[in-house]
Amino acid sequence: EGQGGVRLAMESAIKITGTLEKSSSSPPKILDIANPTRYTKMTEFNMDDIKATMESSGVTLICTGTGKEMYKDPGSAIEAEITFAPVEAARSALSSTPSASLSNAKNVVLNFVGGDELVLNEVLEGAVELIDGLDIGDGLMVNLNSLCHSSFPVDMASVTVVATKGEAASGDEGEGVAGGVGGGGM
Repeated sequence: EGQGGVRLAMESAIKITGTLEKSSSSPPKILDIANPTRYTKMTEFNMDDIKATMESSGVTLICTGTGKEMYKDPGSAIEAEITFAPVEAARSALSSTPSASLSNAKNVVLNFVGGDELVLNEVLEGAVELIDGLDIGDGLMVNLNSLCHSSFPVDMASVTVVATKGEAASGDEGEGVAGGVGGGGM
């Protein structure tokens, strides 16, 4: 008690959401980034339940990856080499999937998770790496979720990419967990 904002931050998970658009003529464009959402409770789910829900609702796991933040001392050189955890996670995810095509996807969701030091600009850099590395059709909106919490290691990040297929009308993503995942939720 009595720690004020420090205690609040230690007990909170912060989620930032946004939308990006793929374009063949330029780098992915950030369309919007929403105000952060604060959660005070993390819920762990059974992976078998999640897989069953995803399968029954037409959500496909495309790839996952983890990354570790690395700082290499430059020694006598001028610049230090820095590898950001979200970018490394994106590269790991891309190397784990054999040329997945998302050209027929209705919706693609990138979910980044990390510790308290997860930085939005680094997550955006990882998102661009994924969008450029995956076969995503031009004009497709890509939902982005970034969640940081003190229960995750500070220098680590993970990413999960999921997609829904089909040509359903906007807002017709389903209900409950399926609708949350298909509509851009984590």
